[in-house]
Amino acid sequence: MITKGEFRQAQTFIYTDIGREIAMAKATDDPLKRSYLEKADVPLGGGNFMAALALLSYTEFAGRLKNNDFSDRNSRKNFDEFFTTLGTGYKQFLASHNVYKIFRCGLAHEYYVKKSCTIAMQESPGVQAGVDYRNGQYFFIVEKYFADFKAAFSALGQSI
Repeated sequence: MITKGEFRQAQTFIYTDIGREIAMAKATDDPLKRSYLEKADVPLGGGNFMAALALLSYTEFAGRLKNNDFSDRNSRKNFDEFFTTLGTGYKQFLASHNVYKIFRCGLAHEYYVKKSCTIAMQESPGVQAGVDYRNGQYFFIVEKYFADFKAAFSALGQSI
């Protein structure tokens, strides 16, 4: 079992790491921020693959916390259970797609989603969930997934 203090520490790390990557992606839109990055020889943009992989790993971690199950035999179950708490769109998506295998295992073990997929950092207007499937193409939108993850993870923290 995790303590409230340990939860808050994990929450700070998660929110800071993903928030930084989203901010880096948005910094290219601001001339002043862009110039600072260029002067520091920092590549423009955020780590879209890294952020997506981290969010998917954090989803599994949150499922472990939710279920108080830290065994290796229930990784997918823990992932799926927390994934559905991200919102209705996620629950519906999971009903017809093996998210754990396609996204989480693909990025964790092969550095690619197991199907054709675009990973975008910034949210587009009208996006209902941070994962989507349209015209034979999967999508992962870091900013939207993160917003939904934060809401669900914060709610989870209330029960710890």
